[in-house]
Amino acid sequence: MAESKYQLLIKLADERQQAAAERMSLAQNALNQARMRLEQLDGFREEYRQRLVVSGGKGISVIQYQDFRRFLLRLDEAMAQQKQDVERCMQRFVLERQAWQHEYKKLKAYEKLLQRELEREALLESKREQKRTDEFSTRQFWDRSHGDDV
Repeated sequence: MAESKYQLLIKLADERQQAAAERMSLAQNALNQARMRLEQLDGFREEYRQRLVVSGGKGISVIQYQDFRRFLLRLDEAMAQQKQDVERCMQRFVLERQAWQHEYKKLKAYEKLLQRELEREALLESKREQKRTDEFSTRQFWDRSHGDDV
């Protein structure tokens, strides 16, 4: 059988689907890293807040207290920025996943078209073979029944 018109489409669709899968994977890794950094900042903020509570219980100066508060505010700002980064990474991941799903569906559609084409060709070949068999049988019958006339 000659190469199907769908085989090139399948090859190209497969390459696009794999590239989309790679981009989706990179976006997921970036999202995981952004979430991990946010968790680290949150853990560091909680640890630093606990230090403030412990130090406050022992008695600290107003200047030390203000320094603690300023640092906690900076951590809060860093966490807010990191939350924005997490959201941006999440949006990118969702877009990349949608792109991958789109490419995957196209690949599967081309594969289905190829399968249908192969099934049609197999059916046609089966009909041709049946016709050849019928013609051969008819010729043999004709030859046997009219063999004396020749």
